[in-house]
Amino acid sequence: MNVDMDRTIKLKLDMSDESKETLRQTMTLSNQVFNEIAQYGFDNHTCSKVTVHHATYYNIRGKYPELPCSILQGIRDVACESLKSVELKRLPKSKQFSAIRYNKRVCNINLQKRTVTLASTKGRVKATFPIPEYYRRYLDWEIRTSTLSYNRQLDTFYLHVTVRKDSPQASGDRVIGVDRGIVNIAVASNNKFFNSSQIKNIRAKYAYLRAELQSKGTRSAKRKLRKISGREEWFVKDINHCISKAIVAMPCDVIAIEDLNSIRVQSRTKGI
Repeated sequence: MNVDMDRTIKLKLDMSDESKETLRQTMTLSNQVFNEIAQYGFDNHTCSKVTVHHATYYNIRGKYPELPCSILQGIRDVACESLKSVELKRLPKSKQFSAIRYNKRVCNINLQKRTVTLASTKGRVKATFPIPEYYRRYLDWEIRTSTLSYNRQLDTFYLHVTVRKDSPQASGDRVIGVDRGIVNIAVASNNKFFNSSQIKNIRAKYAYLRAELQSKGTRSAKRKLRKISGREEWFVKDINHCISKAIVAMPCDVIAIEDLNSIRVQSRTKGI
C-alpha cells in the first residue's frame, strides 16, 4: 500500500523593510487573537472548533477588521488544537512573535520561481527565497501547509513548508517486521533489539531534578526547569531518530510496523 510521505523544508525569506514591518504587525496581532480565542475555550472548557468559531468569529472580526478571515480561521484551529493537546488543563499562550500557521488560501508559494505571497494586515506581502541543493528534490511535491517564524536577533523571516508525496511501491519481497513495545522500543524480526534503558535512565534523572527544582520554587529554579524540559525532549527525540535510521538501514525492501490496532506496511525508500 502507498503511504504519504511528508517533509518540511525551511526557506529564508528575502523582502523589503516595509514588508518585514507589515509581517511583524501581522504576527503580533495574530498572537494576540490566539490568546483571546484560547482564553474563551479555556474559560468555557471547550476545544470544539465549531463552538469556538460561532462564539468568537464575528466579535474578533469586528474588533480587528484588518486581520484576513482566513488567517483568523487558522488561528482558531491552532488555538483549539493547543487546548486539546493539554486536555484543557491549562491555558496555552502565544508570545508576540510566536510562529503562525498559513494555509493555501493565505500563502501562495511557487517553488520553481522561488517566490511567495503572504496575506497580512495590509494586503499581500511578496518575498523571494533561495532553495538549497538538498531541497530541490522536493520541487514537484504537493505543498500542504506553511508556518511563518521570525528570528528577532537576525531580523529574518522563515517559512517552514510541509510538502507531501506518495511513497513508491516496494520493488522487492524482503520483509522485516518491527514490533514496538515498552521494555524494548523496537524489536525487529531479524532479532535486532532496541531497548529503552537509555530513555528510562534519562527520564529518571530529569524527574529527580524537576522534583528538586520544584521544591525550591525560586525564579532561577523555574528557568532551570524550562531548560531541562527542552533537553529531555531533545534527548528522547534523538534516540528515536537514531533507532529509526538504524531500522531503515537494514537490508530489506519492506518494513512492516505493528500498530496497536492494525498492521501498517510501509515502503522502505532510500535517498528520500
